[in-house]
Amino acid sequence: MHSKENVFRLYPNLGYWLMLFIPLTIAGFFVTYLSKITFPHPGIVHIHFLLMALWLGLIIAQPLLIRYKKVKLHRSLGKLSYLIVPMVIISTWLMMRHSYQTQLFAFPQQVDAGIASVSLEEAQGQIAAFLSIAFIYLIWLTVFYSLAIINRKKPSLHARWMIAASLTFLGPTVDRILLFLFDIYYLAPGVPVEVLAFVLIDLALIILIWKDLRNHRNILPFGTALVLYVLLQLFHLTLNETVIWEKVVRFLLA
Repeated sequence: MHSKENVFRLYPNLGYWLMLFIPLTIAGFFVTYLSKITFPHPGIVHIHFLLMALWLGLIIAQPLLIRYKKVKLHRSLGKLSYLIVPMVIISTWLMMRHSYQTQLFAFPQQVDAGIASVSLEEAQGQIAAFLSIAFIYLIWLTVFYSLAIINRKKPSLHARWMIAASLTFLGPTVDRILLFLFDIYYLAPGVPVEVLAFVLIDLALIILIWKDLRNHRNILPFGTALVLYVLLQLFHLTLNETVIWEKVVRFLLA
């Protein structure tokens, strides 16, 4: 039987580790957004970035409040996430819809200019494949945050599901750093840049599972998170160019 864990000593340095997302976010979004923040952008772009910044602030603050035993404030901010995270999810979907429709709108002009030489159906498939990475990170965030809230009265489970949710910040930051700061699209022939974030996420979960095993703790949360992460990673790398996926994206975003 697993002994009850002292939540104040569970992950005492987690908040400090999560602060690494701040420089990663600045680096990842500097070229495409922060350096051009005064340029004309659709309103949803600013709204989405602001919501993500608020969510990141919560992710960092919450474990620090537990470390310093500010439980009342932790719970109050946790209730604020009931508003922020659904808005993050909605704004992410709106961003994907904006990207999908913008790329489709630009397709005829690209054909006329000789830039694109594929059919509309092929272009729709390429756009759907491109957007699959955003979809899977949105699924991970939705599932793991929901499980964290469902288990909010079970601190050890709540903390683990929140960690699983916080790992979704790795993809949007690390991918953008490689793409826009270093102009790297493939880590090796046939290996897209998003694989690095996948490996970092999986490695972090494996280490956390190992620590729970060593301390005779419940490995189900992190084990389940690892399985779901790996399954959708494999989907993105092998099935995101299928006709079925293209139809799903068209149904959700058209």
